[in-house]
Amino acid sequence: MELTNYDKWLDGAKTILIKFAEALVAAHNWYERNAEKIAKYLLVFADFAVWCSATDKLTKNQIVFTDDLSIEFAEKICKSENVQELVEEYYFDNDEQNMRMLMDRCEAYKETAPYKELYIQTLDAYQRAQYHLACIGMFSLLDGVLADVSHMITATNFKSRIQAIESKISNKIELNEIDRKTLCIYTSIEQMKDSVFGDSRFTDVEPEGINRHWVIHGRTRKVYLKYDFLKVLLCLDAICYMSHLADTIN
Repeated sequence: MELTNYDKWLDGAKTILIKFAEALVAAHNWYERNAEKIAKYLLVFADFAVWCSATDKLTKNQIVFTDDLSIEFAEKICKSENVQELVEEYYFDNDEQNMRMLMDRCEAYKETAPYKELYIQTLDAYQRAQYHLACIGMFSLLDGVLADVSHMITATNFKSRIQAIESKISNKIELNEIDRKTLCIYTSIEQMKDSVFGDSRFTDVEPEGINRHWVIHGRTRKVYLKYDFLKVLLCLDAICYMSHLADTIN
């Protein structure tokens, strides 16, 4: 690949992510069209309202929570003034058990198989507490995966899934884990495509959260922590999950 084309691809990552989101049948517009149905649904299932609030709070902290979000943990998130602390406890306590499960899951995806060497080296940097290098490696790998799956995921793949969720909401039927996860991941990606993947002028102040554009182009001056790496790894998990879901729908 010529350098010019490669640079164009890097700068086009946000566009690819937007197309990926559009493959979920313009869910934002769907939400607006079904606002009344959703409101009635939430009155019946108060727990789901808490779950939605927790998901939104996580997303504002650049976290795509890809595990099943229990109502107990959701309530803690809603009440907490320090979401980062709760997320770090979940992934990094108990000898990083949940973090290691996340890393193993991402390594097992067929979407990451073509980038196995890069994935191993990126995790090696993480294990050595070289979190800045680990973020660079993970963003690079995520760029590759996004390019691979963007043309595979179409609106048709997800139409049946979205219609099934709409039917459940209309009939006040409780959503299952896959339904919740699908809505959670779409909502998070839609909100984070600007904060994490959006372009930002290097003459401006560097964004407060992690930003792919600043990291990939070597313009960031921040000190990176394992929490920052977790954010990017969760994005990878979310994209691979959606690709896997598209396969199962097919």
